[in-house]
Amino acid sequence: MKKRVLLLLPLFLGACSDGGESPIIKIEKLSVKVDSDNNSVEGEDYANKMDNLPTLKVEDEVEALLLLDGNGAELKTFKLQNDEELATKLIYKEEEVSTEGNLTDEDKGQLRFKDGVTQSQVIVRATIEHVDENGDVKLEFYLSSKAECEGAEEVIGLKTTNEKEN
Repeated sequence: MKKRVLLLLPLFLGACSDGGESPIIKIEKLSVKVDSDNNSVEGEDYANKMDNLPTLKVEDEVEALLLLDGNGAELKTFKLQNDEELATKLIYKEEEVSTEGNLTDEDKGQLRFKDGVTQSQVIVRATIEHVDENGDVKLEFYLSSKAECEGAEEVIGLKTTNEKEN
């Protein structure tokens, strides 16, 4: 029996060797809500033109609609990997996410998918809470699948300013 398992092991380990089965995070829509007296940007989709994102400041909001795809495998975990610069909220289909144990923790930005889920959509709403002197604020996501593959990472760099409104 052990020999049979050992013979199958290369199949499992080599499943991702061609890179075709890693999960995928696709940004379907990216919008911003900027409130100021001089300019108000809302409703424009920046998913395919992130270089054109407006400069954001504290209390501005970003909303990203993400398509999560296991690329043939079942999804396992979605995780936000952000620092304290952003307050985030996840919107997802509750019937696709496990509530058992502490594997799903919305406060930490982590979702654990139920068995059989190979694709899902998640909306991430992020509000900028503060900006450091470098102005580096990023929305970072990580997705893993049940295949023995590396997970997918996606980063949205946000242009920010720490200037106060008058």
